[in-house]
Amino acid sequence: MNSVVTLADSEVMFFIVALAGIGLIAIWVTVYNLSKLLQARARETTRREIAAYVAEGSIDPEHAAKLLATEASELERQIGTAIAWGTISPKKAESLLKAAREGKQEPAGVAEI
Repeated sequence: MNSVVTLADSEVMFFIVALAGIGLIAIWVTVYNLSKLLQARARETTRREIAAYVAEGSIDPEHAAKLLATEASELERQIGTAIAWGTISPKKAESLLKAAREGKQEPAGVAEI
């Protein structure tokens, strides 16, 4: 077999590689924009849920304003996830958050979430 690469073969390879690169960039941009869209949608859903709690009287408006004004820390997100999965009780989560905000050690008997 003759292993000579012609100019036409290298142009075709360049075209294929360029097309694959453009395709990967397009996929990345699509996934990035989709993730931003989903984050915005989740943020809006949270705002609506908090507004519903205020409307039914479960949360007072001042507390709701604080919830909406603050960005949750990584610890708070993990605790929220643990509550959602039923791993910890809301009462235990409340004591964890209180201890974390006061800068204390975690409550006795709570080693890891």
